[in-house]
Amino acid sequence: MTKEPLSAGVLAMNFLNEFISQEQKDVFVLEKHKEKILPEKLQEKVQIINLSNGNLLLKASSSVWRAETMAIKSNIIAACNKILGKITVNSVKIG
Repeated sequence: MTKEPLSAGVLAMNFLNEFISQEQKDVFVLEKHKEKILPEKLQEKVQIINLSNGNLLLKASSSVWRAETMAIKSNIIAACNKILGKITVNSVKIG
């Protein structure tokens, strides 16, 4: 029995999986589900920047949006961990 050749997409994903950390993959997943993490009014004003050692780094477009995001940090942490299916995010920093 011969095996079917892998598609270019599968080959690319296999290649990328070798070089992308789990935290970088988690950031991609969180960005994909941003509407479940942030209220609608914040979705265009706040970017998910990085995840490192349980610290999620967000960037707000202004000090007003930063303050609004700070007020819901615990909700953001809970939503992120629910989406990822494990306790990955322990704190949120907003710049």
